[in-house]
Amino acid sequence: MEVIVPSYIFLNSSILSTKYDNSQGDPSSRIEDYYVFQNGEVRGLFNINARVPIQATGKNKIRVSPAIKYNGMAEQRIIYPMFNHYELEFDLVQNKVDTIKPIFTYVDNAVFPLIEDYEGSGLAMEYNMATKQIGDTLVRDNGPGAISPGKFSGRVDLKSGIQNSFLEMYSKVFNNWPRFTPFYLELDYKCNIPIVIGMYATSSSGDVTKTPLYVLNPKEDWNKLYLDIESDINRAGAGMQYRIFISFAKGSEQNPMVWIDNLKVIYLD
Repeated sequence: MEVIVPSYIFLNSSILSTKYDNSQGDPSSRIEDYYVFQNGEVRGLFNINARVPIQATGKNKIRVSPAIKYNGMAEQRIIYPMFNHYELEFDLVQNKVDTIKPIFTYVDNAVFPLIEDYEGSGLAMEYNMATKQIGDTLVRDNGPGAISPGKFSGRVDLKSGIQNSFLEMYSKVFNNWPRFTPFYLELDYKCNIPIVIGMYATSSSGDVTKTPLYVLNPKEDWNKLYLDIESDINRAGAGMQYRIFISFAKGSEQNPMVWIDNLKVIYLD
């Protein structure tokens, strides 16, 4: 039997490129895995820094698709529909290793109704004054704890000292978000207390439904969430108004630590 000597593709870490006008927010991403295709056929799911054997030589199109932890679940990886694939043609040679460093971009029909990167003078989300206590607040901070030194992140301070109090912030009201289209929420965060992400939906008759969508568990280092909210939008029904909310409760933690950044809501038009 003839033994085929493979060529190899080394998968380097990727970068995200966003528009210079800041209409897509900061180029923040956390892609740790790729789906790899050769001439349109899937070759598998691989971690970054993997060396992928390709049983072929000569001209071959290699496509790399970004894989995310679906709704934060480490055991489930899906291709992120908000990013374009990255494709190059290689002249493959047996035993030779070619390197690919993907540059991802948002797809052309991605719409960003909500972006909060804390670089502006104001905040894109406001306090729910029904829950806010004196001493509980969010401040813009570009110190050592920020996600990028010199750039601002949101630091949450919970200093009211009132038992069982929590701080909630929500977005402006959005009307008639589309249904049955990919719909995601992105968020960078680190914390030592849980963070709740959710949505208010208001019907045309004024009925309000508050739905917690996800609870972020404590993470000592910066992490990123890609949260699929399409099914929640679909279930809410047509003609709804929406607000995204984030809430923080220190519970029994004496020294709560919460940082957030690069909140984006994205759907495909």
